[in-house]
Amino acid sequence: MTETAVRAAVQQYIDGCRAADPAVVRDAFDEHAVMWGYLGPDYTTMTGAEFADRVVATAEPAGDEYACSIRSIEVTGDIASAVLEERGFLGADFRNQFGLIRRDGVWRITSKVFTTL
Repeated sequence: MTETAVRAAVQQYIDGCRAADPAVVRDAFDEHAVMWGYLGPDYTTMTGAEFADRVVATAEPAGDEYACSIRSIEVTGDIASAVLEERGFLGADFRNQFGLIRRDGVWRITSKVFTTL
């Protein structure tokens, strides 16, 4: 059950990115979430809300080229980690490593570390 709930939280992120729906993506993240990573050689960081508003909100809904695979989920009590591979998101392929927490019974992404592949 718990792994299923974590998978659903990651799937919410996927669904929001696929639909280019910033509200869905913003809700997948904890209000204090931060992300760091590399777009090619360039380091970038922003909050989950900034990602939703600056990246997802300006994107077009994904086409058939967009594919995702949740590679792993590990749950320990009220914390979890998940690895998501995305293909064809805004013209690039990504590996995302998420940290999640369950607060007030709801799983949300608290951190995202990513790189292009």
